[in-house]
Amino acid sequence: MTEERLQLLPEDFLREIAVKEGISINENIDKQDLIDLILEAIEEDRAENVMANNPAMQIKERKFDITLNEQFDFDEDQYPLPESYNETKIVMLLRDPAWAYTYWDIKDSEIASLKFGNLSGKLNLRVYEMGKAEFSKANIQDFFDIPVQIEDGSWYINLPRTGIYYCVELILKGSESEKVLCRSNFVKSPQWEVGELDLHKDLKGSGNDLLLVAGVYDLSAAEAAGKIPQRIISMIDSEFLE
Repeated sequence: MTEERLQLLPEDFLREIAVKEGISINENIDKQDLIDLILEAIEEDRAENVMANNPAMQIKERKFDITLNEQFDFDEDQYPLPESYNETKIVMLLRDPAWAYTYWDIKDSEIASLKFGNLSGKLNLRVYEMGKAEFSKANIQDFFDIPVQIEDGSWYINLPRTGIYYCVELILKGSESEKVLCRSNFVKSPQWEVGELDLHKDLKGSGNDLLLVAGVYDLSAAEAAGKIPQRIISMIDSEFLE
């Protein structure tokens, strides 16, 4: 955790980080208050980097950016959304280089066949690691299965490698055969690396102290050119996915 990393640093070094990042502090501030200010600055820095380097996020932000006069209230029951569109379909979305999110729907007739009819077996997500965005045996580098239930409808998937393409199938695995119910779109996980952090050596003079303290940085980024990596900076721990 970031706070635990900061607790390990000497107070003088924390003050040096605060001054360098323009954090206003007084001489009598205690270490915990100083850490809280740095954590707040880390979060602000992360948010600014996401917005500054992700055009899709900027467009999405503008879409929901309304003035006070345009605000309105509505009843959730006024515009109901269907729980299902009665089609068998699966979609894969890239959350960050290490995680993807997939959601799916199964049409009513197939659900009935699974529960009471001639379809038997267990539902699985089959995640394919692909060399390029074209489904063929030649492009499959590896795959793994994730058991799911009919009621699930969505799943977070940890991507074992970056810099390659992924797609996912919803399959029905029987004792002697398999049936592919549907296949998703392709997503590509950008290449990234998480470096080993030497708290007293790597932080100083990096020009990106806050992100280094957070423990997340891209070794392939061209920092000499002053470019910020164009990816969403994720937290170290993934517990918030649960």
